[in-house]
Amino acid sequence: MPPIRPFSRRTSPRRRCTSSLHTAAASIATVAVGTGLGLTSLATGPAPVAGATPSAQNPQAAYKAALAAVSKQGVHFTSTAVQNGIHLQITGDTGATSGSQDITLRRGKTLEHMTAMVVGSTGYVNANDAALHDVIGLTTAQSSKYAGKWLSFPTSSALGTLVSGLLNKEIATEVAMTGPYHYAKSATVQGQRAIAITGKVNASGGGTVPVVLYVAATGKPLPIEEVTNPGKSGGSSSISGTVIFSNWGQTTTEKAPSHTVSLLKLVPSARSGSSSTPAG
Repeated sequence: MPPIRPFSRRTSPRRRCTSSLHTAAASIATVAVGTGLGLTSLATGPAPVAGATPSAQNPQAAYKAALAAVSKQGVHFTSTAVQNGIHLQITGDTGATSGSQDITLRRGKTLEHMTAMVVGSTGYVNANDAALHDVIGLTTAQSSKYAGKWLSFPTSSALGTLVSGLLNKEIATEVAMTGPYHYAKSATVQGQRAIAITGKVNASGGGTVPVVLYVAATGKPLPIEEVTNPGKSGGSSSISGTVIFSNWGQTTTEKAPSHTVSLLKLVPSARSGSSSTPAG
């Protein structure tokens, strides 16, 4: 799924790809692909309020309870992020053995779109030529030739990051943040009463970025929304993003495309995870 992490410069297949949850998503190329569909305004939610204590648990315990609650559950997610004039949107669904996401990235007149899917131990992508060139690193000729076609690869390769976070067992990692943990002001989020737990994630350029995780105040403490850099607008250097979670417990079953082309044959160095020079 896509968590929202600051965008990074394109370097190798491992860095060019994005995960799904904050994916927003997680390190995407500066001109990354399209996680696509009409962009919505970015809801940042209330900013952290020092001293607010909405739960009898300490905030670290509440955060760990939320991580435990997501274990092995399917979920639908919608992630949006803005940074340096780049707008990213990701929507997807996780499953026990398969999952999928649609990614759309807009930067000026550039539009990159990619559908990514995992079925078992194989990943699949179907992208436009801009995404194939800027995110995966194919040559201009290759990108034109394989645009709109399904490309496959083993998830054990460096290209596996293209579909990371799409399995239920990976959700906890996707929403991970570090302490110190604090409570922010309780709020109604997506129509549900929620407690707000603040933490931080590492930024690609160094330092950290604040994150607020809203979890259900009653019943299972399932995440409702995660906000990166609350109160920011995604200006010249700061990232601003939101991931919305819904339909916890859903069952998703994706079917592998019937006809695919091996992506590893086009990016052979991705087998070892080293930096890639696209085949000619």
